[in-house]
Amino acid sequence: MKKKISAILFGLLFLVGFGILVYPTVSNQWNTYRQSQLISNYQSVVQDMTPEDFTQEWERAEAFNATITQNNLYSDVFGESTTDLQSTEYWKILNEAGDGIMGYLSIPKINIKLAIYHGTADDVLQTGVGHLNGTKLPIGGESTHCVVAAHRGLPSAKLFTDIDQLRNGDKFYIHVLDQVLAYEVDQILPMVDKDDHETLENALKIEEGKDQVTLFTCTPYGVNSHRLLVRGTRVAYNGEEDKEATISESMVESIKNYYMIYTILGLAVTLLVILLLRFLSKKKKNKQPKE
Repeated sequence: MKKKISAILFGLLFLVGFGILVYPTVSNQWNTYRQSQLISNYQSVVQDMTPEDFTQEWERAEAFNATITQNNLYSDVFGESTTDLQSTEYWKILNEAGDGIMGYLSIPKINIKLAIYHGTADDVLQTGVGHLNGTKLPIGGESTHCVVAAHRGLPSAKLFTDIDQLRNGDKFYIHVLDQVLAYEVDQILPMVDKDDHETLENALKIEEGKDQVTLFTCTPYGVNSHRLLVRGTRVAYNGEEDKEATISESMVESIKNYYMIYTILGLAVTLLVILLLRFLSKKKKNKQPKE
């Protein structure tokens, strides 16, 4: 009886450990799937828009940006409280599907494609990228500087975890309405204290005549006492994001992730089968009549 209980406890402990081991990979795959669905829905909505719709939306977004003469950092991005944006004018701009998504961000080098939401509330940053309210909307144009933020090191989603791999000259892309805006990384601030407001404000300021976007995240893992800022300046887009090489890299990454899941699952099932066979063998042996 004691041996039976020990075997059951061992099996349960193994399953718990297995669950903890595979949770980050499985959860990230789920979030990747969810993001792809949100982006697909956004693309469908955009495809149904008419030229007149595009003109109207661009004009509204440009008019909104014109009201922002300097980027306002009201508080720390990751300390922002959840506010009701749905009653604000900000929420109505670039919200074609009515779900708070204003476009999406693609960074081919680190194989991520994430929806850009209005605001940086905690529920937004757990799954995607948030646009920092108080900074220019991600529509490009002279004298604009948009700031988008996401977490790193979450067990449930990859998000900006690998953003430290970006280097000057790498490109990322903003998909908004009927345009793709390309940005080339030209400045990386890897370790800015979250309370160093002067440095942060200077790094995120609007520069006359420049068209810039900054990717904003926390660092280092688990501590989050500093900020990592990766800034890109607008360059011409020549369709390079659609190259087959990028698609192949994404496919390879997905295959690697699924291969790891199935390998771990296979090992778990094999071990459980061995334990079950041993248990049944002992049980059968005990039932045999003694001579």
